[in-house]
Amino acid sequence: MIKKLQKKFISITATALFAVILLVLAAVNGIFFFQTNRQLDRRLDMIMSEYLNTPPGSPIPGMQKPGGERQPGPQESKDAEKKGGKTLGASHRFEDRLLIRADGCVICLDDAGTILEIRQDAAQNYSEEDLSAVTAALLKKEHSRGWYRYFKFRIITHAEADGKTMTVIGLINASSDLYAVFSMLLISTVIGIVSFLLVLLIIILASGHAVKPIAESYARQKQFVTDAGHELKTPLTVISANSELARMIYGDSEWFDSIDRQVSKMNGLVRSLITLAKVDEEQKPVFAAFSLSDAVYDTAKSFEGLLHSQGKSVVFDIAENIEYIGDESRLRQLVSILMDNAVKYCDPNGKITVKLFQDKQVKIQVINDFTDVTDCELDKLFQRFYRADKARTPDGSYGLGLSIAKSIAELHKGEIRARALEHGRIMFEVKLAAQP
Repeated sequence: MIKKLQKKFISITATALFAVILLVLAAVNGIFFFQTNRQLDRRLDMIMSEYLNTPPGSPIPGMQKPGGERQPGPQESKDAEKKGGKTLGASHRFEDRLLIRADGCVICLDDAGTILEIRQDAAQNYSEEDLSAVTAALLKKEHSRGWYRYFKFRIITHAEADGKTMTVIGLINASSDLYAVFSMLLISTVIGIVSFLLVLLIIILASGHAVKPIAESYARQKQFVTDAGHELKTPLTVISANSELARMIYGDSEWFDSIDRQVSKMNGLVRSLITLAKVDEEQKPVFAAFSLSDAVYDTAKSFEGLLHSQGKSVVFDIAENIEYIGDESRLRQLVSILMDNAVKYCDPNGKITVKLFQDKQVKIQVINDFTDVTDCELDKLFQRFYRADKARTPDGSYGLGLSIAKSIAELHKGEIRARALEHGRIMFEVKLAAQP
């Protein structure tokens, strides 16, 4: 149990840590990409605005002429006038420094889609054939701005003075910017993974110390149950012996019968508590190969006489020759608990069906008629001291049997569950691992 608690603590903490790191990585990279995209939009808008304010055939202000001389933009010209006719250099205007790095291109088309003019910076990075192919692909897009491969584009359509429409496409090669984004993503991911693994290692090392108080408390509780069980055996034995002696001296009496019933009930409770304490001990039992088919059939068959005396029937559907490696005595106890539970809660004149088969897992099913199954809290049946009988009518049951059955199933790396079936029936199904 403590190991399970420790594993659960590690898994919950690791999940929370992973979620936080993932959110931080998403936020950092999302903000970086947003800023990069916004910066590219600004650079593209500057190129387009400069072109639309420039006469056809003239170089775009702010971009380089073929000779390498840079043409000042309108804003720089105004700044130059304010500074006594001197044009400010690129180092004095952040936007213009961005524009020089834009590696931009402007393509002008007529209303028929024919390229009229192509302007790009002095580097002349793209041939007319390449730009024609890109232009044809962009004209098919529904959006006027966005991404095409590693290009950032914008499309503007406006009317000329002669009434003709002209389409202007602005392009920026954003490959270097995208490389920066992907580099940022890669670096941050590596840092995130390394950080997660380091913190996870610390969590694993510290988990033992974190659950230590719970482990100590659980150990003391388990030891108390075991010790109390053994201590109770002695007075119960004395009471039972004195009752027998008094019966021999004074004869039979209803008071002696009541004492014997209560002693028997207390003995059963003590045995159940000690069994639970032993099953909860995390010492690996010694498993051996045995015939599970025979074990299930023999155990269930022993209840047949009791069922017939109560007017109930039992049907066996047990596959033959199913061999299993496990603790035979405890698995027999599990079947006995399920059969005892079925006998107690089966409707009068009802039927109990016992099944054993194997597909991907070995499965044991005990099904019985139970009209009140809809009123039963199936998820609580395996809790200790829980009883479906809300009135807790004295019937020799302590609400520990199904809890013991669950512990035995988990001991074999399996599980047990209860499920309501049609026509007022309830099924308890045990799934056992192939190799516990």
